[in-house]
Amino acid sequence: MSTKNTSKDHMEDAPHITSYVEHFGTWVSLILLTFMTVFISVFGADLNTLTVATAMFIASVKALVVAYYFMHLKYDPKIYRVMILVVMALFMVFMTMTIIDYLTR
Repeated sequence: MSTKNTSKDHMEDAPHITSYVEHFGTWVSLILLTFMTVFISVFGADLNTLTVATAMFIASVKALVVAYYFMHLKYDPKIYRVMILVVMALFMVFMTMTIIDYLTR
């Protein structure tokens, strides 16, 4: 067993320095998405099913932003990003199936 680190292994373990601009942009995007959710819930009250679906979509986007920046998915291997996107796609499929079931009753 070799315990030597190659340069590639070392780069994956290195700390990631992000700029203040990137943090500020992430913060602004999360604030805007939150305002969108509140706006839809307050002013879209007559569209119950559409309001819930839109709020769930916005919540999914916020979860992706948090995972990408704050959980450092941005710096992880590409397979992790693919797995997260597959899970989010399956979530959207199940939400769509649930909404279709709800609307056809």
